Amino acid sequence: MTADTKVQIKAPPNSKESEMMVLGCAIGNINALNIIQEMLDKEDFYYEEHATIFTTLEIFYQRERPTDIHLIAEELKRSKKLESIGGISYLVTLSQYAGTSAHVEEYAELVKNKAILRRMIATSQEVESSALRDPSNVSECLDEAQAKFFTISQRVNAKIGVTLKEHLTGIKNASELPYLKELEIRQKEFYEKDPNEVSVTGLPTGLIDLDKLISGFNPANLIILAGRPSMGKTALALNIAQNILEQQNAAIGVFSLEMTAGELIHRLICSHSQVESEKIKTGALDGSEYQQIVTTVKTLQNHTLIIDDQPGIKITDLRTRARRLKEIYDIKFLVIDYLQLLTGSKSYGNSENRQTEISEISRLLKNLARELNIPILCGSQLSRKVEERPGHRPLLSDLRESGSIEQDADIVLLLFRREYYNPNDKPGIA
Repeated sequence: MTADTKVQIKAPPNSKESEMMVLGCAIGNINALNIIQEMLDKEDFYYEEHATIFTTLEIFYQRERPTDIHLIAEELKRSKKLESIGGISYLVTLSQYAGTSAHVEEYAELVKNKAILRRMIATSQEVESSALRDPSNVSECLDEAQAKFFTISQRVNAKIGVTLKEHLTGIKNASELPYLKELEIRQKEFYEKDPNEVSVTGLPTGLIDLDKLISGFNPANLIILAGRPSMGKTALALNIAQNILEQQNAAIGVFSLEMTAGELIHRLICSHSQVESEKIKTGALDGSEYQQIVTTVKTLQNHTLIIDDQPGIKITDLRTRARRLKEIYDIKFLVIDYLQLLTGSKSYGNSENRQTEISEISRLLKNLARELNIPILCGSQLSRKVEERPGHRPLLSDLRESGSIEQDADIVLLLFRREYYNPNDKPGIA
């Protein structure tokens, strides 16, 4: 390399002008500061002096003080940071540099986008470093990498924690309404609705008695649906999924480790059209039954149900695919059929470690429900203890292979049909 050759060092993505515009708009304009404080964090600023000024502006915002140049300069002087940001002359430059505050959201968006790109670069470097170590468990390494990028894509506007004030005033809660206002609306709706109407806070299952007990399936919840083989776990899970699909018009993902996609769709069509399975399989249909199926098919085509029937899938692979379903289809509900057919991220070797493996799977499923912020309904087998017990009524302790399932789950539904053991004991009732 010759002496004249210049080495170009590429700086991380940043826009100094946009950062100056954002801070300039906030100085002396409380409305602009409200917008900026909501959209940006200190970490979004590339230049240290800008991050320092933004932190000071946040203090003024929290104390509800006016943000003129003199007051900001005095605060910076008190904290011995005025010289580090370039003195009061730099604050004057910022206020002059600012464009119209009507465009403050666009300026803030530019700053935010540059910060996201820098986080992507940092995450890529972490992933590269992890991959270069040649890990023995590639699936786990891939899962961690995807989790990091998913966090960037889903939570670019999230802050670290929420203060009580932010939640109660509506700044950082889901409804974006003050708590008392939300309570007032809820109270009004309660007195206006039919007294016999079921109160549901989450996704309604369509099963009235169940909704009364649990108020529907709430976001971030892991719901375990457990029962002995052939007790009807898949049928009930599909029935609930169908109700959510049709009544809420919500996109749903299904991981079917036991049945193929074709078998599940066949059962869904039978349930919706109320035509016997054998008649559809053999084609022994009369005119009205055929029309029922035609209507069913047309109805189901208008909804979004994604079925992944890959057998023997690892929990890390399932988490990866679930994130993709959330990103592509924005699924609101996930069904997994069933837990014991999943394998852990590692090779556990023998049956003695199966409990550890199931513990890992249930923990990662709960984490997935929180990460995607959707309810997850997961089928589970029960142990043979049920068969030995008089009356055969299932208990929480019957969950097969691990006690951690009941710890990780928010709700456990135990399915029981008396006719399973005695055909004449309450047939058709679960």
